[in-house]
Amino acid sequence: MSEVLLTQRSLRHEVAFGALAIAASTALRLLVDGILPPGFPFLTFFPAVMLSLIFASIRCGIVVAVACGLISWFWFIEPQGTFALPSGALLALGFYVLIVGTDVLFITAAVWALRALATAREDAAQQARARELMFSELQHRISNNLATVAALLRLQAADTSDPEAKRALGASQSRISVISRLQRRLHAPEMQALDAAEYLHAVLADTLEVATETRKVTLECRMDPLQVSHDAAIPLGLIASELLMNAVEHGAEGAAPLRVTATLEVGPADEEGTTPAALELRDDGAGLPTDFALATSDSLGLTISQQFATMLDGELTMASHPSGGTVARLAFRSARPQAGEAASDQGLAGVSDQLPA
Repeated sequence: MSEVLLTQRSLRHEVAFGALAIAASTALRLLVDGILPPGFPFLTFFPAVMLSLIFASIRCGIVVAVACGLISWFWFIEPQGTFALPSGALLALGFYVLIVGTDVLFITAAVWALRALATAREDAAQQARARELMFSELQHRISNNLATVAALLRLQAADTSDPEAKRALGASQSRISVISRLQRRLHAPEMQALDAAEYLHAVLADTLEVATETRKVTLECRMDPLQVSHDAAIPLGLIASELLMNAVEHGAEGAAPLRVTATLEVGPADEEGTTPAALELRDDGAGLPTDFALATSDSLGLTISQQFATMLDGELTMASHPSGGTVARLAFRSARPQAGEAASDQGLAGVSDQLPA
């Protein structure tokens, strides 16, 4: 109905519709004149006026109302065939004017309200587009600034002779590079939820690209699809990135090849819609030292990962695998994304990707 009322019609359409409405309503009133009892001079003219207001224009409706009023006054109000105005005729015409005037005011108010609503919606859409552009530009600038900081750290590491300082600068540069890439992947303002399998696959590939230099590392991903919110995706991606960097840094010695397997296992959702999941990264390296304890580890990356795990209501554990290597496991629970959140519909269930670096 709103589209009908707001449609702009040509003058030709208004004239044709108005003439047809007047002719049809008059013919119909003449047809039923011998059937109707006295006192219904405007019966067929009210619909003509209303239809003209809706399907032609307010101007056309007013013209039809005046024309139909004159026809009723002349032909269907006593004394017929004259424009005399006795008290009975005056009362009938007053009733007619009241009804069609109400119709005109109602349709006019509806049209004004719909136009105001359409204008407000267009303004809101323009503001939303402007905010989206500003948001994207801001995120782009943040990512570029992070990439610049990473490049500066890389240059500083190249000019540093202290091995420990060089290692710390290199680790910081890798972390900032990963955060920069995460920022780019999650910058879309409309993306409130995404598939964790696809997302983690991309994050681990990015991490592997910035964390490996001379060592050959092969990454295998086997992940079940899981919808996670935007807020949960950030700590989940950072934890996965830190665990992979830790495996690359400590998993093998020298230039020995390293194989890392990343899995995401998803359990059935409970009655509240919360889904248990476990992210596991296993490497075939030398394993953990016998005296290793995650709670007392002085590794900055592992400390950060433990803090992020609490944001996911999860628990991070690390242990040596019986057949060799290290297993890092994050058990967490993912809440169901809220209604209206856009989610990626692409999963990586059962897919095993080989990503040599």
